[in-house]
Amino acid sequence: MPFSEREHTADVLMHVCGATRTELFEEAAHALFSVMFPSCVKEEVTIHFTLHEEDGERLLHEFLSEILFYAEVECVALCRAEVTFTSSGLSAELFGEPFRREAHAGGTEVKGISLSGMEIMRTDEGWSTLVLFDV
Repeated sequence: MPFSEREHTADVLMHVCGATRTELFEEAAHALFSVMFPSCVKEEVTIHFTLHEEDGERLLHEFLSEILFYAEVECVALCRAEVTFTSSGLSAELFGEPFRREAHAGGTEVKGISLSGMEIMRTDEGWSTLVLFDV
């Protein structure tokens, strides 16, 4: 299973796994999308951005934070991300649809991404981390 929710007293804690580092980042985005926009299915909107950061945890934090920024500023419900790592960070494409209250009101607002407890680990099966969404 690429991601699963863990018990947390106030926020949403996700355990995210991926066979590759790319898959780990894409699944972390998918976990975020599943919380915010569980009914998003269309890919009518594409958003592209790049990040420059070498530290893995900080890069993942910035990546997920950038997703929150675009979802709010562009007023878009997101459902998929494609990540390509570069020598200095990553390039990402996000796919989704214009936010419509009647279609997307079932999600939970995520206010931020916490660095607390986030540690990207290499395992026998690939990569894993915990991500805490501040709701």
